Amino acid sequence: MKEIKIEDLKKAGLQYGYSRTRRHPSTKSFVALNSNGIDHIDLEKTKTQLTEALTFLKSVQGAGKQVLFVSTKPEIRQMIKEVALSLNMPYIAERFIGGSITNFSQMKKRVDMLQDLLSKKEKGELSMYTKKEQLLIQRDIERLDEDFGGVSNMNNLPAAIVIIDPRHEVMCVKEAGHAHIPVVALLNTDCNIADIEYPIVGNDGSIQSVKFILDSIKEILKA
Repeated sequence: MKEIKIEDLKKAGLQYGYSRTRRHPSTKSFVALNSNGIDHIDLEKTKTQLTEALTFLKSVQGAGKQVLFVSTKPEIRQMIKEVALSLNMPYIAERFIGGSITNFSQMKKRVDMLQDLLSKKEKGELSMYTKKEQLLIQRDIERLDEDFGGVSNMNNLPAAIVIIDPRHEVMCVKEAGHAHIPVVALLNTDCNIADIEYPIVGNDGSIQSVKFILDSIKEILKA
């Protein structure tokens, strides 16, 4: 594994937390100092957490299992999608639909429906329907693809989930807990790290810092 350098974490802006008033008690020990009301995160601890998370994710991949990538924040969607696709891993980038994990069999039926409609469209089998019916079917395809296209290659529950900002993905975190699926998450000082098996305390609101974490994951899983 490539050495993680504190200077690179700092350059990515991972040290910036939120104000003391927004700090969750569980992150107190990860705050190095507070300057002008803003918490600054101890990057030595972030480095240790990131190393542990990457080691875990590599072991999941080594066992031939899948990692699900999740972030529905508008500014992160495309980034999470591109990283997941580059690794041939499933992703959820538009919205997390309740039951996607805890009621996986039902979600799989929706994925199968999407794949069936896409197959029929490719084979020209939709031509038997009226133009109005074809329009309605196309709308169904677009809706299903938006909701389930990212998990179309996920035949079983993932062995791990990567989340950016678990405070924003509360439902996913809860369902992962019910299903006993370990979560790796980049989270800022306003989050409860007790909910996450592999927390990475760092700035989760900056494109640059999120990109650094996702690129680190991408690099280790492509190695």
